[in-house]
Amino acid sequence: MFKKYLQLARLPNAFTSPTNVVAGYLTVTPISELNYVNLGILMASSMLFYVSGVVFNDYFDIEIDRKERPSRPLPSGAISKKTTIQIAIVLMASAITLAFFVSWSSFVIALFLASMIIGYDYRLKNNKIFSPITMGGTRFLNVIMGASPALLSFQTNLSGLGFVASSVFAYVVVITLFSKKELSGIKSKRHTIVLFSIIYAIIAAITIVTFLGLFKTWSLVILVPYTIIMSVIFKQALVGDASSIQRVIKNMVISIIILDSVFVSGVAGLSYGLSTLLFLLPSILLSKKFYVT
Repeated sequence: MFKKYLQLARLPNAFTSPTNVVAGYLTVTPISELNYVNLGILMASSMLFYVSGVVFNDYFDIEIDRKERPSRPLPSGAISKKTTIQIAIVLMASAITLAFFVSWSSFVIALFLASMIIGYDYRLKNNKIFSPITMGGTRFLNVIMGASPALLSFQTNLSGLGFVASSVFAYVVVITLFSKKELSGIKSKRHTIVLFSIIYAIIAAITIVTFLGLFKTWSLVILVPYTIIMSVIFKQALVGDASSIQRVIKNMVISIIILDSVFVSGVAGLSYGLSTLLFLLPSILLSKKFYVT
């Protein structure tokens, strides 16, 4: 039964969320002023937000899942609807409460993030235009929540923060657009090429701003393997069938950690970037036992 709850939580994906917070936090906070307690609380809040979001999603999608994914915990009846909504509410309330203990700005961002998550799960995920924008927006706010303790400071690196949050936003938009083809596959290679052109544009932009001095050159050390991984996933996506697209989504979601590591390396140094990559271990290991999409 415990495994059913872990399946409901999409546990492998949960480890991709706190690295957004780390990227946002370190972009605006000098190493000499790091507050590991606040950072840890925001990372925990971020994970709780993510898990609450996927639980809310399954609650609202139960009728669809009864047709398309009947073996999953909620549509199969292993976990009741009442229990599911209770879990989702408790997790989200806990996430907001943790943010409140960090700062008022963190609390306000958390409220916006909670609203966006519920809005996406309840209604917006079915809208072709607002679905990817909203999903990308949740990750954008996740990065901003990481930076929230320093948002009111006059010394905040707003240009760097905006670049990091916008890059994560664009990347997650691409993942969301792929997820819409999870069951049917993608027949048009042109569609895949267009989506991956966005990813390569992100890579090019990171390279350019690094040479312009926005990031330390350490970012390129992680960016090179990230680019190779994206190229491998691109080749996989060109196959186009449903199983290939599901693997693409899985690998792209996990690769959020690598993208965050690029930014962390660029603002705080390679040691912090490599430490961020450690989140790959639980994410990859758990993805072998639990579904990601």
